[in-house]
Amino acid sequence: MGPIKCRYGLGLLAVVSVALVVVVLFQRHWIGLERGRSVSGTVPETVSDAGPRVPEPGPVTVRKAGIPRGATLAAVLRGFDVSGSEIHRLVEDTRDVYNLDRVRPGNRLVLELELDGSFRSVRYDIDEEEYLVVRQERDRYVATRHKYDFQLQEKRVFGEIRTSLTEALISQGEKYALVFKVLDILGWDLDFTQLQPQDSFTLLVEKKYRAGRFVKYGDVLAVRFDQMDRSLFGILFTDPETGKQDYFDEKGNSLRKAFLRVPFRFDPRITSGFSYSRFHPILKRRRPHLGVDYGAPTGTEVISVASGTVSFAGRKGGYGKMVKIRHGQYSTSYAHLSRIQVRRGQRVEQGDVIGRVGSTGLSTGPHLDYRIQDQTGRYRNPSKLKFPPEKPVAPQHLDAFRGVRNDLMQRLGSFPAKAGYFTRKAKIG
Repeated sequence: MGPIKCRYGLGLLAVVSVALVVVVLFQRHWIGLERGRSVSGTVPETVSDAGPRVPEPGPVTVRKAGIPRGATLAAVLRGFDVSGSEIHRLVEDTRDVYNLDRVRPGNRLVLELELDGSFRSVRYDIDEEEYLVVRQERDRYVATRHKYDFQLQEKRVFGEIRTSLTEALISQGEKYALVFKVLDILGWDLDFTQLQPQDSFTLLVEKKYRAGRFVKYGDVLAVRFDQMDRSLFGILFTDPETGKQDYFDEKGNSLRKAFLRVPFRFDPRITSGFSYSRFHPILKRRRPHLGVDYGAPTGTEVISVASGTVSFAGRKGGYGKMVKIRHGQYSTSYAHLSRIQVRRGQRVEQGDVIGRVGSTGLSTGPHLDYRIQDQTGRYRNPSKLKFPPEKPVAPQHLDAFRGVRNDLMQRLGSFPAKAGYFTRKAKIG
């Protein structure tokens, strides 16, 4: 019976051993699933859309997180049980490449962690075009910046005004970023508060895609805006000598002027126009209103219409919080602000944010009172003033400009039949 018992004992031991191995493997697999992936040692391609990655040995956990509003990198990483000292070392080692103390709300963070919780790598999406990768190498962290690969597509966008440019673009699925681009191009010549129904526009715009998903707009290559009595054109042209890009009309005149038409990056509504006799809603009597009131929500950014120097920034009676800026022979003022973001004596450039819309002073609701004075101190109607353009296309580059213009006009589908200034027909590729 001895040999039989021995064989029986060995068989029982083998069964128990196999069972233990199965239990251990199941536990390892279950832990991997609980942490968001298997422990095979390779990272699925869906983790990153930046291209193939180099497999690394050893089990790894992948964690993804969006940066909440008001949160810091340290707060997010502490949620993954990363120690404060490790976070400090990570930020300091990589500060020369990118300051991780300044992560933006909504941006994505992807961590690769060992099963013991220690770092293998961190990836942070800086913006739509660039991302940061941080890896641990020996006793320090090493950061590198990378560009996403985009597929660039050229699109033709047509729209007809019913209420505003914003509505015309957003209603057909475009983003506010494209509205801002068009405002930036035509904002010197076109008063977007005076658009009429059936005004129309056509754009030739680049769109950037990543993995088949729209990410952002590239350049607006050309734009045509048709009104009842005129057509405005914007052609993107690169100076062959300097490489500087800018927009010009069909004759090569610069669209850029010393003053923007409105002090916003969108098409606002006029709630009260320039008048020498307007009934004041608070004082209940008629008095001059020597500016233009634009209705906008509290906190809306107000921009300087031209480059200049801040001559006043503070409270001024019924105007409430006000900013005044000198621009050579003209000065502009921006009243009823909720917040002032410049100081007296500060130099500002055209398009800089100088404050936020509010309802301070004698005001019945959030709006901006915008005014222009000439060098004599006389108030001028902002809607009627016209300013000369900046330098046109240099004479030696006019032939190159005409070639670009003709090609873009053909692709835009806006080649006027009676436009005698077109010197040749462009090839459509």
